[in-house]
Amino acid sequence: MKKIILIFTLLISFPLSSFSYYDMNTPVEGQSIANNELQFSVIKALYKSVAPKVVTCSDLSVSNTQLIHYPYDVKKDKRGNYVKGYWKELWTVDACGQKQQFPVSFYIKKKKTTFQIDSYFL
Repeated sequence: MKKIILIFTLLISFPLSSFSYYDMNTPVEGQSIANNELQFSVIKALYKSVAPKVVTCSDLSVSNTQLIHYPYDVKKDKRGNYVKGYWKELWTVDACGQKQQFPVSFYIKKKKTTFQIDSYFL
């Protein structure tokens, strides 16, 4: 039983620690209007996609973000919380001097904001 718990603990902690040598700082550089928690989620998703393609590089960072489509169709509830909307940003990832840009779309749906990275660029 102890071995199972140890193995389970290692399996859970490995993915989290594998990002520890990349720059995971928020807020990111540039114009991103996503909150820190959402930025962190985008960073993890981008690094997870980029890292296998640059296996010899252990220096990944988000060097810039640009707001390329301002929020539109934004709606608020009676309390002032956003419940609907959409915006798009362009995130630049620097992998050992090579820069790649990724369009990221953000969707506000009922108090929760999700994102999608354009799969063409991954």
